[in-house]
Amino acid sequence: MKTLAFLLLCTLPLASSSHELLRVKDVKLATVLGLLEQLATTPPTSDQPHIVRIYAVPDFVGECGGVVSTCPDVRLFIAVSNGDLGEVPALYQLPRQKGWEFVGWSPPTKGGQVQESSFVVRSALPGSNIDPASRAAWRPTEYHVRVSPSAASYVQR
Repeated sequence: MKTLAFLLLCTLPLASSSHELLRVKDVKLATVLGLLEQLATTPPTSDQPHIVRIYAVPDFVGECGGVVSTCPDVRLFIAVSNGDLGEVPALYQLPRQKGWEFVGWSPPTKGGQVQESSFVVRSALPGSNIDPASRAAWRPTEYHVRVSPSAASYVQR
């Protein structure tokens, strides 16, 4: 009897309907959101004074052709907010590199009267399609970044 009831339930049509999704035709927005990689965000237990999100976005999908200069450039965006309702986050961008990696959070700093969140990121190379000589000649650059909703700065090393 239980088996018969189960079979009857399985054969009943479900009360749902299908709807088509609207396609967003903004190519720039689709590129950014479609290729976006979140590298870091401030942890909930962080001593950083702001909510910071760090995103890497390649200019296009492509592979390297052996030498570093053929690799797509990657933009690094930093969104910073206090977390207040209705607040529009500040958005900053570092110079384009061939890739990015998050190194870590640094102790918060004080820039004038403003508390700033601090972190370090490093330029990086894609893992494949770069010839050994080109890879050996390449040197990463570290960026020590300080951000707040009202200002941002970095030191390149």
